[in-house]
Amino acid sequence: MTVQVPAEWKTKLPQNLNPLSPTGFRFQITKLPQLQFFCQTVNLPAITLGEPMFGTPFTPIPVPGETLTFGDLTVQFLVDEDMTNFKALQGWLYGLGFPIEYQQYVNFQQLDTVTGGPNSDLTKNYSDASLFILTNNNTENIIVTFKNVFPTSLESLTFTGVDNDVNYLIGDATFKFAYYQFE
Repeated sequence: MTVQVPAEWKTKLPQNLNPLSPTGFRFQITKLPQLQFFCQTVNLPAITLGEPMFGTPFTPIPVPGETLTFGDLTVQFLVDEDMTNFKALQGWLYGLGFPIEYQQYVNFQQLDTVTGGPNSDLTKNYSDASLFILTNNNTENIIVTFKNVFPTSLESLTFTGVDNDVNYLIGDATFKFAYYQFE
């Protein structure tokens, strides 16, 4: 005996019934190749559309705005023994913020070999980043590209001699960006 499935049920079923795994990803920032292998977590930031209020004699009514606001891009990464990835990120922040002298910014601009080409010095402050979302077979499925990424914070590392187990140090970094898109 075969069961007949109504035609409208077939059109309502998703094509892919596999759930998205939170562990199936790869993340890279063009300017920070040292970070890719050690990346532990990354978020897909929130998007907020502003909602101005339309005034009425009674209750103000929200209407769709025209400006999007993106949340922060946050990344956690294992710090390698030589601190290469941590120092590279710290160097980018120092280049942008030049805490000691202006020459730090000039040196940062000269070190940038990633952007290359006839770009202005301002474009060297940024980098693109990509989040590769993997299938359950660990093949690339979706690519999320973040445009004009730059770091805004690098959290502290805490060394301690009182732990019984080795808890490897994890760096936390926050980035801002212009927008992201699915490719």
